[in-house]
Amino acid sequence: MDLTFTPSETAFRDELRGWLADNDPGPEPHGDEHAHFAWRLDWQRRLAAAGWSGVHWPVEHGGRGATLTESAIFFEELANRRAPLPGNVLGLLLAGPTIMTWGDEAQRERHLGPILTGEEVWCQGFSEPDAGSDLAAVKTRAARDGDGWTITGQKVWTSYAHHARWCMLLARTDPASERHRGLTYFLLDMEQDGVEVVPLRQITGESHFNELFLDGARATDAQVLGGEGNGWRVAMTTLSNERSGLAFFHQVRMRQLVDALAAELAERGGLDDPRTADALADVAAQVEVLRLTAYRGLTRLERTGEPGPESALTKLMWSRANQALTQLAVDALGPDALTAGSRWSYELLRARGNTLEGGTTEILKNIAAQRVLGLPRAS
Repeated sequence: MDLTFTPSETAFRDELRGWLADNDPGPEPHGDEHAHFAWRLDWQRRLAAAGWSGVHWPVEHGGRGATLTESAIFFEELANRRAPLPGNVLGLLLAGPTIMTWGDEAQRERHLGPILTGEEVWCQGFSEPDAGSDLAAVKTRAARDGDGWTITGQKVWTSYAHHARWCMLLARTDPASERHRGLTYFLLDMEQDGVEVVPLRQITGESHFNELFLDGARATDAQVLGGEGNGWRVAMTTLSNERSGLAFFHQVRMRQLVDALAAELAERGGLDDPRTADALADVAAQVEVLRLTAYRGLTRLERTGEPGPESALTKLMWSRANQALTQLAVDALGPDALTAGSRWSYELLRARGNTLEGGTTEILKNIAAQRVLGLPRAS
């Protein structure tokens, strides 16, 4: 694994750094999640206007055709400047690449442009109340109805659904099928009768996730992606992109939090306690291992063209390290860190969901056991 950038990668980084230095996203709004999301969407529009939105997308689809390493550089530099992720991050990372792979010309023409600019926000309708992390247990039903489909069912933990115009929806079109067979992938228009979004209030007070109720929602044949009954394969394309680049963004943000906690502890004399100093050093080491593992996965992908288990491992490592860091802040700083509205109280509460979102710890451990250690699948 060679972490030395090539001349072209260095030029890419320097160009991006120059643009970011001249284009500050402005102060981050706090206390109003709608204002916060609007801030991120505005930032995406500015990125798009300068050609920095969807840097990993092919040039013919409006991207920069960035290499895998250049994409990693993009996310690292974004975090280094304390700029936010684009508002339509699920569209950029998931919907767009999936439509490029499986969509026909009309679908690409209709959707890719508004995804890049953030004009139309996307959400992902995979998880269901009774399915847990078992994607093949989807029960949402799409029944043939004339020249289209009528969809009934429920999705849950649907990020950005309350902002979204479109949904990557997985539904069962063959009720007699079992498991992954008989699933179809729809590009569902959220602005219609039969679609109800109910925000789920989190312990932070935000409503980042939502329930999605479908009662007679409609989709046309033109909104089927990848063909009827082929939903499992299309969904695997979506999931293969799910953590793309985010490990590089998260590890920088984690390093910033480690540095912030270290500075606060030093000011209070907290680092004089060897147990606290050791705990902080342990988290710092975890963050560095996260960075190197992300680059290891990137190197493997560049060499083989096939993603390895590293994307699952980096998510597992990030969630553990972030929870350990926020708990250390509370243990070391005391009641001040638990004051409502304070930085560390928010970080502590928000970190509780890290081991659930984007793949539960249990599922990620199974991936590591089977694909890294070669252990047999549990019966």
